[in-house]
Amino acid sequence: MIDRCLICGNTPAVMAIFAPDDPVAWGAPGGKGRVFRYCLCSNCKGRSDTPERVEKIIRAELAGGVIHAD
Repeated sequence: MIDRCLICGNTPAVMAIFAPDDPVAWGAPGGKGRVFRYCLCSNCKGRSDTPERVEKIIRAELAGGVIHAD
């Protein structure tokens, strides 16, 4: 599998990790942590709304929904 920007699908420039404050709310068993690895392109990594969009996409993917924020 080739990594792509989580938000727009372009070629990635950076890899990032999202570690939620409440891992159980994100599907982790009680007492366990949860992290999500994802990539961002150079355009998306600098946008002010990127953290919100990343969380929205990850929640949708966990629920079996869309795989992009647009």
